[in-house]
Amino acid sequence: MGQTVQDLDASDEKEAMDAIDGYAIGIDITARNVQDEAKKKGLPWSIAKGFDTFLPMSNYVPKTVVPDPHNVELWLSVNGEVRQQDNTQLMLFPIPRILAEISQCMTLEKGDVVLTGTPKGVGSVIVGDVMTAGLRVDGMEVEEARIEVKVQQKEGSYEYKET
Repeated sequence: MGQTVQDLDASDEKEAMDAIDGYAIGIDITARNVQDEAKKKGLPWSIAKGFDTFLPMSNYVPKTVVPDPHNVELWLSVNGEVRQQDNTQLMLFPIPRILAEISQCMTLEKGDVVLTGTPKGVGSVIVGDVMTAGLRVDGMEVEEARIEVKVQQKEGSYEYKET
């Protein structure tokens, strides 16, 4: 976000789009084993998204590079095989509505990151896999948005155990 937004009106597309400073690609990772166990027990599963490295982000992309964020091709490959590839035209809700819904329950501050969803094709990865993602505008790759991440085992004392 480029500015503070609170109680945004979803019909005010200009205000919503003016509040955006730029874009980025994020790979939203979930530890499904942790999520599944928490769900079975009726517990919050936010920890399944909270591990170090679970939201790698591309470099900042100025919004001038993305003239129409509702017409951008997003893609992700694992080990060179395309797993996700679709256009933001398929988003269930337009960006102004997403920002309005969020801003009605929490204030969005300058610097906040809002994730808007993912194309079909979500799947698992294993240690050693290489995930690469990016976006294309009018068929042209946006280099600032390209991200490559090698899946690694978390170091440290945490060990997942079913309870």
